[in-house]
Amino acid sequence: MRPALGFLTHVHGAGAEPGRLYRDLVELFVAAEELGYESGWVAQHHFQPEHGRLPAPLVLRAAAAERTSRIRLGTAVTVLPLEDPLRLAEDVLVLDDLSGGRVELGLGSGAASAGEFAVFGRNADRRHGDYDRNLGVLTQALASHPVAGRLWESTLRPDALVRGAHAGRGLLLGAGPADPVQVKLADTHVAARRGRTRIATVRGVFPGPDAATAAAELAPGVARYLPLHVQAGWAPHARVGVHELLRLMNVQYGPPARITETLRADPVLSGHGTHLIAAVQAEFDARPGTAAARGTGPRDRPAPGR
Repeated sequence: MRPALGFLTHVHGAGAEPGRLYRDLVELFVAAEELGYESGWVAQHHFQPEHGRLPAPLVLRAAAAERTSRIRLGTAVTVLPLEDPLRLAEDVLVLDDLSGGRVELGLGSGAASAGEFAVFGRNADRRHGDYDRNLGVLTQALASHPVAGRLWESTLRPDALVRGAHAGRGLLLGAGPADPVQVKLADTHVAARRGRTRIATVRGVFPGPDAATAAAELAPGVARYLPLHVQAGWAPHARVGVHELLRLMNVQYGPPARITETLRADPVLSGHGTHLIAAVQAEFDARPGTAAARGTGPRDRPAPGR
C-alpha cells in the first residue's frame, strides 16, 4: 500500500527577515497542496536559530489553514515539556476547528543538550518526567475531541512507545538509522498497538545529477550530526564518510531512479510505514521553498534521546 506523502521543514534561513521567512513557508503549504501532498509538518525550535526559526508552529499553521483546504497540518515535533498542556490543548482545539479537522499533533521530549530548557526555567534532565506529566494533562483535555485520535509521538523510550501504542497514538520516526534502530521501534509499536497502526517515517530526499555531487553538496550541513551519532552508538567512529553518514541519517540522494529504489527498499517503509514525510529543506538553504524548488533536502536530526 502506498504510504501517505507529506513534507517536513525545520524552517532554516539564517539572516532572512522573519516575516518573509514565515510567509514563504505558508506559500510552501499552498504549493504542496497543489502538488498533491497529503500533509505538511513543521518543527518547533526555541532560541536556537541554527537549528530552526519557528518557536510557534500553531500560529504558523493557522495562517496555512486559511490558505489551504485539504492538506493536513502537522508538528514534528512540539516540545511538550516546555508547554503549558492546558494552554496547548486550547490552542490545538481552536486550530483544529478552524481548519476543518486537519491538525496532526506530533509530540516529543526535546534534546538533553537543548539550552532552551534553562531559559524556560526547566531542567533538561527531567524532561522525560515532565513530558509524561504534561502528556497526561493534554490527552485528558483533548479526550472528547476528534483531534485526540491524531496525536503522534517521537520517542526512543520503549516504555513510552508501548504506552503510546496502547493509547492509539501514532509513531513518528526521525532519529536513528532505519536498520536496526527504527525497525525495532516500529516492531515494538506494532506489537503493542490496538487497532489501526500509524507509523510516519521522516526521510531526507535530495535529488541531484549523481550521488557524488549530491553528497558533496549535503556534506557541510550533515557533518555537525556525526558526533551525535557516535555518542548514541549509531556510528562506529568519528571518521565515517559522508555517504555512510547520509545512510545513517536516512537521507536519500542522487538521481530520481536511485532515490526511488532506496525508498522502496527502506526496511520501515516496506514493512510497517504508513506515512512518508520527505524533509524539504537542507540547513544551507536560505528559505523554506529553496530546496523544494530543486527537490527535497535533509532534515536536521534531533539529538539522541528525543
